[in-house]
Amino acid sequence: MGLEAYHEKRRFESTSEPQGKVEATPGGNLYIIQKHAASHLHYDLRLELDGVLKSWAVPKGPSLNPAEKRLA
Repeated sequence: MGLEAYHEKRRFESTSEPQGKVEATPGGNLYIIQKHAASHLHYDLRLELDGVLKSWAVPKGPSLNPAEKRLA
């Protein structure tokens, strides 16, 4: 979903949610790992594509053991 479609679905005047804006980073290689304490604790992985951050939830978080393999 692009940012314009997202804006059409939200009512920013009734929430404190930021509207966001498209500002591509130089080279377009931004990534973010966010610890997200929503209804349940999880992590979000965000990768930049064409100036927009695409997002995936990672429910178990990163492992501290390199031998442990976790599937999303």
